[in-house]
Amino acid sequence: MTPKAPYKLIIDFLREELKTKYSPGDKIPSENELAKMFGVSRLTARKAVEKLTDEGLLVRIPGIGTFVSEISKLAKNKVTYVGVAIGNVADVRGEAMVSKIVKTLRDFSVHAIFVDIGKCYSEDFEKKLSRLLDENVSGLIISPIKNLEESHTFKKFIEKKLPIVFIDRTISGFEEIPFVESNNYHGGYLLGEHLKDVHGSKNAIFITEEGMDIFSVKERYNGFKNAFEKHVDVLFVENIEDMRDKFIKTIKEGKYDSIFFCHDLLALSGITSLMMNGIRIPEDIRVVGFDDRIISKYTFPHITTVRQNFSEMGKVAALFMVKFLKGEKIPRAEHIPVKLVIRESCGCSTMNQH
Repeated sequence: MTPKAPYKLIIDFLREELKTKYSPGDKIPSENELAKMFGVSRLTARKAVEKLTDEGLLVRIPGIGTFVSEISKLAKNKVTYVGVAIGNVADVRGEAMVSKIVKTLRDFSVHAIFVDIGKCYSEDFEKKLSRLLDENVSGLIISPIKNLEESHTFKKFIEKKLPIVFIDRTISGFEEIPFVESNNYHGGYLLGEHLKDVHGSKNAIFITEEGMDIFSVKERYNGFKNAFEKHVDVLFVENIEDMRDKFIKTIKEGKYDSIFFCHDLLALSGITSLMMNGIRIPEDIRVVGFDDRIISKYTFPHITTVRQNFSEMGKVAALFMVKFLKGEKIPRAEHIPVKLVIRESCGCSTMNQH
């Protein structure tokens, strides 16, 4: 087992002192004193103090010292940490979910430690999940990635019987894990219904870069197909080359009058490829997407899509985790309502945009 870093030993020591020795307002040893106690540099001691200060357990007053905060009363019992693992934290989707998760957990005196895990399984993914285990998190909120079943570290979370909540999607093979996601079926249904009833679409194709083992993908397709009231073909595209070649070749066959891209970023790539090949939207073929990403308002034409409430998704996932930690029962799943956003790409006029 890898030895703990020196600053983590100081953190553990101070947390224990907060539980047994100190009260709010008490002054803790200085960084120099802590450095001497543990035989480390002052910078190492400072790193430990700064982490506990960031968590709100300590308050630093320049030139005077570091003191125990009011929030440290909670540490008399236990400071609870939850890992939050979401891909592309910097985009609107990830930022909205993480921000709401952190705020909601904090309302229940639970601290979030989050990592950006990307979209697919990798060694980097393993390292980041391992880091959460090293931090002794009491649970994990994670947006499952492709090939999650290959992760040895994720299996450790399961073996330790730590509470796990999936957010934004769930995947095959982990049916016992509760999840919070958008009502993807209803979103797909709204798109199919609009194309069929308003525009008279008769033949549509569903474009995706992920498999039907991702339930959100499967549900979007099923909702769309059922609203369309007939079979809808599926085309998998793995990369830009597929979009330029296989996708364009399929559309040029002239069989389809409508395209449902599984998400807006894929729709943007598809629209670009269509226009580069002289295929007009919506005159030659109608296009719809899913997510209502900011980019969908600025493409030409603007994309008809489905708006997801990522903030609400984050809030509910955090509440699931809090109940989990308290030993309360939670439902197997929660589906967050979605909204149809009508723009030009389906054939509606600009007057219908909102």
